[in-house]
Amino acid sequence: MNLREKYQRFRAWQLNPFDYTNHSVHTERCVNCGTEFSDNFCPRCGQKAGVGPIGWTTVRQGVMLVWGMDSRSLGYSLLQLLLRPGYLISDYISGKRQVSFPPVKMLLIVAIGEVLVGMLLGSPTSSESVSEKERGTFYQSFTSWADSNPGWSMLLSSSLLLLPTWLLFRNSPQHRHHSLPEGFFIQVFLSSLWVLLDILADVVRWNWILLLLPIYYVVAYRQLFAYSWLGTSWRVLTCLIIGLLSFVLFYFITTTSDFTSEVFLATFSVSLIAIGCIALTGFLIDRRNRKKNEGSR
Repeated sequence: MNLREKYQRFRAWQLNPFDYTNHSVHTERCVNCGTEFSDNFCPRCGQKAGVGPIGWTTVRQGVMLVWGMDSRSLGYSLLQLLLRPGYLISDYISGKRQVSFPPVKMLLIVAIGEVLVGMLLGSPTSSESVSEKERGTFYQSFTSWADSNPGWSMLLSSSLLLLPTWLLFRNSPQHRHHSLPEGFFIQVFLSSLWVLLDILADVVRWNWILLLLPIYYVVAYRQLFAYSWLGTSWRVLTCLIIGLLSFVLFYFITTTSDFTSEVFLATFSVSLIAIGCIALTGFLIDRRNRKKNEGSR
């Protein structure tokens, strides 16, 4: 099998990684409710076909179930998040809930994993290096809380992108006019991806892995909303800049006692101009490309 065929198989897996084939070859009677059926699961109570006596396999499955290693495997969901992030999110918000481990639960478990990895590796926390300016401020208290609650803090950081994503991608070719609740789950998945990359960076001691995060955002948003690479890139860049500026604004407000209304107005004006320039440039390029494509038809 050459490289091209391997890529085509990978693309086919990205678009449809699930097998819903009926593997039951004969009629069974459900041990739980007594219903006769010929399928993978009982249509009345949902129990899996082929349940037999309790053995060591049952013990293993019971232990793995605690950590989400059942039919909607946590490990498989994280693998999908790394290799087909936008398609996984698209499947979930389209109503295919069985394709993924519950996203909020996944974020919390991955966050617990990050804390454990940090404890085992002795990774320093940001609260250990606090400047004199930040000491005793609300920002320092927030940083300490974020170190102890990486999942929720990551979700809070990602929520800065919720409204920009809703505004910039609401007229996309796919998932047009997606709702804010759907946007919440989009950010939950991306927060899990963020924490997962953070864990990988800690384990292998390669901090440059975190530089892949903006690339992942572009890939995920393109797979999710089906804009072109250029159309996706300028929108993601605008969202990230809005999120970054929001955080910078939060930092100055919570650490600077002399943060006056004039400073706020100047910061807001510069931010607005920068965002407007990026958005306008991207919009004009998108419009030119759209007219060019329409003219070539």
